[in-house]
Amino acid sequence: MALPLAGIRVLDLASMLAGPYGATMLGDMGADVIKIEPPYGDESRAIGVKVENDSGFFVGINRNKRGIVLDLTKPEGKELYFRLVRTADIIVDNLRPQAKAKLGITYEENCKYNPKIICISVSAFGQDGPYGGRPGIDPLAQALTGFMSVTGERDGKPLKAGPAIADATSANLVAFSAMVGLWTREQQGIGQQIEVCLMDGLIHVQPTQVGQFFLKNYVQPRVGNASAFYAPYGTFTCRDGQDIQIASFNNKFFLNICKAIEREDLITDSRFATAEDRLANEPALNAEIQTAFSQKDSNEMMRRLIAADVMAAPVNTYAQTFADPQVQHNQMAVEVNHARVGKIKVGGIPVKLKKTPGAVRLAPPTLGQHTREVLQELGLSDADMERLLQAGVIK
Repeated sequence: MALPLAGIRVLDLASMLAGPYGATMLGDMGADVIKIEPPYGDESRAIGVKVENDSGFFVGINRNKRGIVLDLTKPEGKELYFRLVRTADIIVDNLRPQAKAKLGITYEENCKYNPKIICISVSAFGQDGPYGGRPGIDPLAQALTGFMSVTGERDGKPLKAGPAIADATSANLVAFSAMVGLWTREQQGIGQQIEVCLMDGLIHVQPTQVGQFFLKNYVQPRVGNASAFYAPYGTFTCRDGQDIQIASFNNKFFLNICKAIEREDLITDSRFATAEDRLANEPALNAEIQTAFSQKDSNEMMRRLIAADVMAAPVNTYAQTFADPQVQHNQMAVEVNHARVGKIKVGGIPVKLKKTPGAVRLAPPTLGQHTREVLQELGLSDADMERLLQAGVIK
C-alpha cells in the first residue's frame, strides 16, 4: 500500500531541531520533504561530532528528506523558491518574523503563489506578543516554563533535561498541526498559518504539574529520580555497578518488590505499612532495598524483578539502549546509505501503523545533494543550473 502521506509535499526551511524534526516525522509517513538550506547549510551541521559538514546532530534529525541549496537573498533563488511553493502543501520554518519579512517569504507572500498553503512557523516564545521575535533555544523554554524548577536533585539547583525536550516536543506539535491543517483544508478548502513555540510546548507537557498548581497552588518539589508521592521509587545500584530504576505506586507493586529482593519481612514492617508510611520513611526503606541490590549483579536482579512483576528497567547508556532486544524488536535503529559516510544508522519511526506503516527511505542529505534532481522536476535544464551555480544561487 502507499505510504500514508504519499503525494504531500513539505518544504522544510527550518534549522536546528524543532522544525526540521517535525518535517522528518511527515517524511517518515511518506511526504516528499524538500529541505531548503542556505549556501552555508543548516546551523546544526556544524554542531558536535561530524564528518566534513555532516554532524551527528544533523544526521539524527534529518532522515527522509531531499536536500537542496537555494540562496533566498538572490532574486533568482527566491523565484525558484516560489516555484516550489506552487507545488507544496506545507511549509515549515523557524525564521524570526523580521527575517521572513526581509527575505519576502512571509505567509502572505507564500499565499500569492499558493492560496491553500499551510505554513507552520516555529519559534521560542511566539510570533508576536511581548517576547515575539526574540531569539531563544531549548533551555530558555525549560527555564521560563517552570520545567527546570521541578527538575533536579533534592535541595539542589534547578536542572535542564539532558536531551532537548522543548525542541522534541515542539517537533511533535509541528507534525500534529500539519495533520490538523491538512484535514481542515480537506474539509473546508482553506490553507492557513499555524504557530508552534517551545514555550507553549513545554507548558503542554506538564499537565500534572500545571493541574496541581491551578487546583491547590501546589508546586512539585525537586526529587531527583524519586517521586514526590510514592516510595519506593528511584535508582538503586547493583553489585556490578549497574543502576536500576524501580517504581511503585501502590501496595501491589511494593509487595512485588519485597518478594523480588527476598525481603518479605518489609511487608509487615510498621514503618512501611501504607503508602504514606513508606513515603515518610523513604530513607530507611531505600537503605533496605539498596542493601539487597548490592548483593546481586544487575542481570540476576532484573531477572528477579521481572519475574515478580515489578516495574523496573536498567539505567542504560546509548550503547546498551540500542543493544536492548525490545528496542531492536521495535526497529528504533534503521540502517541507511549516506551519500558521504556510507552505511549508518538513524533513529526509527515511533508510530507504528499496522496497515500503512511509515518507512525510513532516505538518509539525511548532504548539503545540496538533491538540488539538481529537484530543479529538474521544475523544468530547469542543465544549462540553467550551471548558470545558477556560477551565480551562487544554488549549490
